[in-house]
Amino acid sequence: MESDVRHAQLQPPVVQPSFSPARGTAIQGLHPEFYQASSFPHFSLGFPQLDSMMRPFSSRRLIVMKGDTAPAVAELMVFRAQLPFDAGGLDSTVFFVDGGNRSDLYLFSMFAKWHGLKSTAAMSKVVTCRVFTSYQLTDFVSKRLVDAAEDHMARLVVISDLLGTFNEPEQEERETRRLLKSIEDGIERLKHSLVVVTLTSPNKHDDAVMEWADVGVSLASSRKRIRAGLVKHPTKPPMASSFTLSQLLKSAKRGALR
Repeated sequence: MESDVRHAQLQPPVVQPSFSPARGTAIQGLHPEFYQASSFPHFSLGFPQLDSMMRPFSSRRLIVMKGDTAPAVAELMVFRAQLPFDAGGLDSTVFFVDGGNRSDLYLFSMFAKWHGLKSTAAMSKVVTCRVFTSYQLTDFVSKRLVDAAEDHMARLVVISDLLGTFNEPEQEERETRRLLKSIEDGIERLKHSLVVVTLTSPNKHDDAVMEWADVGVSLASSRKRIRAGLVKHPTKPPMASSFTLSQLLKSAKRGALR
């Protein structure tokens, strides 16, 4: 009962551009092809070391990336999703849920600049929802995210730093598990989108969230190198690759110049 009272007192999360997470969202004006995109064979990161682990991309697939480099990879995916199909994109808007309320879209702006786009124009295709507590995140994902993603025809949904607000010392373990189960159920109802979840800071519930994944990738940084490890995939065996962040960024830039 105490948790229900606390939840009722919360303000709704901040969503941009105009979208009200507090109202029932009517699904209107959807393009027919939105529902036909059950697989995204041309979508890629443009970076073979990671594409070889995570592809093929498809709707109803959940990718969980763990590590301090995961946000950078997610930002690359957010940008590439809006590119046309022939450029390896999804030709789509993106719904971005900022679970830790600390996203930094500097890289996103840089990707846009490399592709000759104004960052403001690129950002207009990213619908951002900022949450400030684990209860706000749970309420939004479990009750409103499906309608939000479909209303905006988002073929990619990113939940960044999902466990970023799960750090309240007074929250009981049983309550945390209840919230996480509601979030998992909400994600499973996303039928028409590829879903990416990032886990940024080490958290004791990381393994529980990784269990939800269809594709699980660990991104560990050490001495300016990133070791990417595929820890879970429906068809591929575990594999690993090593690269630097500059190599990832240079790959993205080369893709822009082609």
